[in-house]
Amino acid sequence: MGVSSTSYCWNPPDDIRMCWDSDDSEFTNLDTDSVEDSSSQFSEHSSLGEAPSEDGADRPATKRARADKVTDTGAAPVAKGSSRRKKTPCLIVTVPTHILLEIFGLLEPVDLLHLFRTNKAFHKVLSSNNAVSVWKAARVNRGGVPDCLPGMSEMEWANLLFGGFHCQECGEKGMWQIDFGIRRRVCSLCLDENLVCLGRCVSESEFSKYDPIMMDLIPSSDIGVDDRIHVTDCEFFWLDDVLKMAKELEVYLKPGAEQALEDFKQSRKKYVNSDIDHIAVCSAWANEDGKRQLSRARELRIQNTKLFEARLADLGHNAEDVERMFKRHHYGVLDKELTDARWERLFPKVERKLAELQEEWRLEKQRKVSYVRESRLLAMYQKYVQPLPQVITPPPQDFMKLCDVAEFIESPPTGDEESDIQPCSAFAERFPEFCAECVHKRKLELTRLLALSTDVLQDTTTLQSQGIDAPDDMLLQLATSVFQCTRLGSFPLITWDKVLHHRWSSHNQDVARNYARSASISSCTFSISQRGVAAARSLLGLIGLNAKTTTATTMDSLQCRFFCSNCPPKPENGGSYRMAMNWRQGVFHYVDQQGPSHKEPRWEFLSDAQLQVIRSWRVPEYPGATQKVWRCNKCDSYYGDPTTKVAVINHMKSHRITTPTEGIDFSYDQGAIEKPPPATKFFVTHQIGKPSKSGTTQKSKPSTELGYRCRRCNGLNRTFMLEGVKQHIKSKHKIDSPSEGPDFCKSSNPIAL
Repeated sequence: MGVSSTSYCWNPPDDIRMCWDSDDSEFTNLDTDSVEDSSSQFSEHSSLGEAPSEDGADRPATKRARADKVTDTGAAPVAKGSSRRKKTPCLIVTVPTHILLEIFGLLEPVDLLHLFRTNKAFHKVLSSNNAVSVWKAARVNRGGVPDCLPGMSEMEWANLLFGGFHCQECGEKGMWQIDFGIRRRVCSLCLDENLVCLGRCVSESEFSKYDPIMMDLIPSSDIGVDDRIHVTDCEFFWLDDVLKMAKELEVYLKPGAEQALEDFKQSRKKYVNSDIDHIAVCSAWANEDGKRQLSRARELRIQNTKLFEARLADLGHNAEDVERMFKRHHYGVLDKELTDARWERLFPKVERKLAELQEEWRLEKQRKVSYVRESRLLAMYQKYVQPLPQVITPPPQDFMKLCDVAEFIESPPTGDEESDIQPCSAFAERFPEFCAECVHKRKLELTRLLALSTDVLQDTTTLQSQGIDAPDDMLLQLATSVFQCTRLGSFPLITWDKVLHHRWSSHNQDVARNYARSASISSCTFSISQRGVAAARSLLGLIGLNAKTTTATTMDSLQCRFFCSNCPPKPENGGSYRMAMNWRQGVFHYVDQQGPSHKEPRWEFLSDAQLQVIRSWRVPEYPGATQKVWRCNKCDSYYGDPTTKVAVINHMKSHRITTPTEGIDFSYDQGAIEKPPPATKFFVTHQIGKPSKSGTTQKSKPSTELGYRCRRCNGLNRTFMLEGVKQHIKSKHKIDSPSEGPDFCKSSNPIAL
């Protein structure tokens, strides 16, 4: 079998790869003569044997331009069929061939390749046998270039080494790697399509019909593109080489040609084996040559960068910006020698690129400073409004939109971080005024809503004619001033006090989280709750109070209780009960009941005896001590995250308050507890006790001992044995040592909570 060899050209570092790859360079449009393009101009033609035109200028665009020029000057066009006017050739093509060869012998391979593609005359000269010595001399001039691989001409060898970083199959750019085993520079996609593995898997290959000995006659490579699907000792052959060798062998497979076949095989084996040592030499040279190119490119870059920096600084450009430009960006155009023509062509473009980068950096710095200013103002605003009711805290975006605030945020940087954010403190002093203005606008808005509602005020003609330009605090505290948030699922908000502490998120947690994430959503808006107003007016009428003057505080002080006449008694355990409500609970009840049975509010008073029973009951704490709605009034520790009542009381010790007072030292979040406590279940028909089970033994306690009830449960009519009520209080209310009186009592009264 033929000896497989992996060999490759130098693979440059990323910085030089970026410079030489015209597709990735940030300065691609600065110079069309990039390093990669300048080293591969001759590769426009499909093969070395394709000669260009005589003068190198007879392309369609040139001919069209020449025709247009003749037409513009008014000269008559050339008659159809006449011979094409020939241009005078360059004088160098009239020089004798042997003199040209002497001149060409002083050049390097890249220069010869350029000349080879210039015109037919040079193509013919450099293709002749007499030019072989010229190509060899060019290798010597280049310095240490190894001899050709067996079977390759000098031109093919020069094209492989110096023909540019293009795939020789598809023309893709950026192909740095050369496989000396298959004598090609190709991309990975072409390797996938053209490399075939003929090792252990030869029986599965489509070339298994060929004699395996044929593979000893073809140069091979073991660099396989996808080694995961091949065994490790596979040899890889170029598809065209396999097909070409198969065609050559057909001549020797005829009867009587056995000796000729054997001679051919020996010759080819010698040819293939001669590659082994030479491929190693070529690979070593390619690596060393790549390092030399890297070193030269870096030297040129440093030199050219200094020239550009000095010239730009002399013209008044900021030296730091110029240095930053060339420090952060690698431009391939600086890795070549700067001729006078290239300098004149490049400098305006480099200067324009610097201006673009300076504007980009300015905008970047402006965005950063604006973000820092806005973040600082937002943090200060959030800290100020944290302890305030939500309704009087306008969205921070509203504050940021104020003309002078927005102008400050977008103002140019000062160059000093401290000076950039120093004015934030002055703007923070305007937070109280801004929030107060918000409260004024909200009160005025609600006052106008009430003034325009005939359900609240009967005589609105005067108010409407005069206009309302100031909020009416008395009007906002009337019992009939019932509002609601316009968002879905809102409940009645009785008077300005509840609007003040309204928190939309408290009754719709899932939607609230999404609402909190969206800074573009405006604050809540309110409307009149028509059903709430109707319920309040009917309750006032039942009591005999004036709807135009009675405040909510007055109604609270009466401590009246009502049954809803629209709701029939509900059965439970053989008895029946109705819900005893105060006036606020009644408003909520009527708003919540949207069915046909509650078309209009109807109420009835509880009797004196019923009121006496309810007043004898211990009023349950509301909100509960275990609810996480309590916070400290001395600091903002629990404003963002309320906790239980016990935790807040323990926290008060940090303020050296041993006996804190609710409402002064600590309180609950009224925004979280906007609804009144639940109504009381009042049994109008006594419940029937559950009969004892049959077969009760003498040791069983009689049912009459089921005479204890829990005082911690509101409205619970369940009775317990003594041990049962204690276990109930321990498990449900977390009281380890319940005592009779505050925690449980005997159920002597059949009317239970």
